[in-house]
Amino acid sequence: MLKKQILLPVLSVLAAGGILLGGSQIVHAQQKTDPFSGLAQAIAQKYNLNQSDVQSFMSQYMKQQKASMQQTMQQRIKSKLDADVKVGKITSDQESAILKEQATLQSEYNPQSFKSMSATQRQQIMQKEQAEVKVWSQSSGISASYLMPRFGGMYHGGWNKPTPTVTP
Repeated sequence: MLKKQILLPVLSVLAAGGILLGGSQIVHAQQKTDPFSGLAQAIAQKYNLNQSDVQSFMSQYMKQQKASMQQTMQQRIKSKLDADVKVGKITSDQESAILKEQATLQSEYNPQSFKSMSATQRQQIMQKEQAEVKVWSQSSGISASYLMPRFGGMYHGGWNKPTPTVTP
């Protein structure tokens, strides 16, 4: 019973912490420490829990959330590609090529590896990725926007964007 009483406040704090996570990523990358270690310590002290257990729980929870978000993103990508195939913007072979290249890029340019790089190194890697995508796009005849989330591609509404109109 006590565990359930503790779990709800911990999950509430984790949800609030998740919101703060976006802003803390920059600090985290610079400090190379766990951004939630202070939170884990505070929860452990407040509820008289073992700090390493709380930290472990928080880490596992964040991993699960990240995996869930990645799965949701992959489903959205697949749905958008399926829709483009259905309306004739791309062929099913092109869809397969896009998914294959996305997987290749994701494994080669894993954002987790960026954390240990300097800003200059990250910029160089991103430029290299952009150049590779441009070459792939030219050789495959498929728009680079399907692969370039940081450059106005599918992740940022690059597909099916409404055309701006000028009104007098």
